[in-house]
Amino acid sequence: MKRYAVVALLAPAMLLPQAVCGQEVQAKDSVAHPPSRAALYSALLPGLGQAYNQRYWKLPVIYGGFAAFGYFIQSNNFRYKLYLDAYNVRYAAAQLKSDDPEYEAKKAEIESNLYSAFQDVPIDRLQYYKNIYRRDRDFFIILTILFYGINILDATVDAHFFTYDVSNDLSLKLQPYTEGCYASTMRSNAHVGLTFSLTF
Repeated sequence: MKRYAVVALLAPAMLLPQAVCGQEVQAKDSVAHPPSRAALYSALLPGLGQAYNQRYWKLPVIYGGFAAFGYFIQSNNFRYKLYLDAYNVRYAAAQLKSDDPEYEAKKAEIESNLYSAFQDVPIDRLQYYKNIYRRDRDFFIILTILFYGINILDATVDAHFFTYDVSNDLSLKLQPYTEGCYASTMRSNAHVGLTFSLTF
């Protein structure tokens, strides 16, 4: 008799899906804060998705990263062009024929475009440093593209967790529980009880 009284009291709650199988269904309001919008914002303007997610502390990290990558790209590209120009001058001078009566005049005219710092640098060293700075420039360009992708990924993932409650408040939740999904039948081996969940 006591068992039937308990079942009658808990019957309305047992009809709910989360109570029938003893599982908790967490409501998520992702429509109000769609992750696709955060991804779009960060794709259009890096950092805008983070601002949309109210993670303002990430903005200095993002723009500081892009500023650093931009500096290294510009610095390596500047040095690459210096060595490229010097290499082209030396290469053009090397193509002159030594038996040409105007060889010395033509060589002096070509090498007049060479910076004084490169006057004594052999052509193979110019080629070596030219390739090194070009490689480093391209490497930082790739890193910048990856950093741009991480910026979009970070905004998207952060938007997925935006509606989660991550407060430090302790809470105790009490809800009905049935073993198995026997809410619609009155079997003798069905167990009815209460579950306690502590959130911290």
